Amino acid sequence: MKALEIRTEPAQKPQLGRADWLRAAMGCLMDDGIEAVQITRLATAIGASRGSFYWHFKSRQELLDGLLNEWFAVNGQRIKEVMDSADSLDQGILSFFAIWTNPAHFNAALEQAVRDWARLDDRVLAKVRGEDASRVAVITTLFERSGYAPQDADVRARVLYFAQVGYFAMNPDEAEKDRMSRLENYFFAFTGRELDEDLAASFRRDLEAFC
Repeated sequence: MKALEIRTEPAQKPQLGRADWLRAAMGCLMDDGIEAVQITRLATAIGASRGSFYWHFKSRQELLDGLLNEWFAVNGQRIKEVMDSADSLDQGILSFFAIWTNPAHFNAALEQAVRDWARLDDRVLAKVRGEDASRVAVITTLFERSGYAPQDADVRARVLYFAQVGYFAMNPDEAEKDRMSRLENYFFAFTGRELDEDLAASFRRDLEAFC
């Protein structure tokens, strides 16, 4: 008796969506800069056609706008949420520190890539400056809620925020344990107040568990 021939249908290729194109574009931006974010290159990378791209986006510019929106959502919104929900200055500042070390909450590579992009595009630069101002404003509000005068709160917020942005832009070769050994000193430099010992110990434990 002749064995029955079993035919199997070839597995269908998953249909790519807008999010797939954005994910590929984001990777391209972080790896090679904004000039590398080209439709043909992205299509090759994800195994799709240019026609598929134009099904989801009207133009490359719409894709670039989508990248900026991802940056706002991934990084900017998290900072604002943490500052708005902080119950105390100590908690707010420590939470601000923690954001930048947790890739689940903050994409440092994307942050740097967008800032590099802004140096080449005045339109993007304006949006980055607007976002920076928005972030500084919520940090200022935290200081004001903690009893600082408006101008003092504004200056301290700027020093804290610009120092953090600059730290990651420098990409220093510094072990996390060395940075954490300066935690209380950083806190005092930014706030003019002593950091609660129990909160500092808890922060270090949480960071060690995460790392």
